[in-house]
Amino acid sequence: MNDTSAKELIFEILEKSGALKFGDFTLASGAKSKYYIDMRIIPNFPEEFEQLIDHAITYIKATIPDLKGVVGIPLAAMPFGTLIAYKLKLPYYILRKEPKKHGLKKLIEGEIKKGQKILLVDDLISSGFSKLAAINALRDEGAKVDDLFVFIDRTPEGLAEFEKEHGINVHYLVNAKDILEKAQ
Repeated sequence: MNDTSAKELIFEILEKSGALKFGDFTLASGAKSKYYIDMRIIPNFPEEFEQLIDHAITYIKATIPDLKGVVGIPLAAMPFGTLIAYKLKLPYYILRKEPKKHGLKKLIEGEIKKGQKILLVDDLISSGFSKLAAINALRDEGAKVDDLFVFIDRTPEGLAEFEKEHGINVHYLVNAKDILEKAQ
């Protein structure tokens, strides 16, 4: 997406919340990085959180048709996914990192119908590695998972290979390169 207002808004929110940090970090994929984007703190800023979600809703409505449910990848994306589902008036399904050890021992809370089109939501994407378990779990449950929405793409080489290899379209509002250019 090349939406200047989304880029500006996301940069302002990252700056105001302190979510953009510089230093030496290890990402979920194991890769090393000189910056870290901590989207988990955005819900601590309700006005900015809502602005970010509203941009996401506008994008999703215009780009991803016929959705029948939303899942946020645990744990960081759960507040984002919940609010997106609420504003789209769609069911929100809870995906656990592992099945419960008691009760119904479910991995996914809520009944997903075979072929139901689910939007997978996460805060950002670096390599896609952490998304695969969620994609596979939902597909194993019978869901149609063709689309992943993230706010920020921080992949170094882009997403084409990941999308092709895993049969998924990755949608994002801004690329981390744009954010880093503004930060300098």
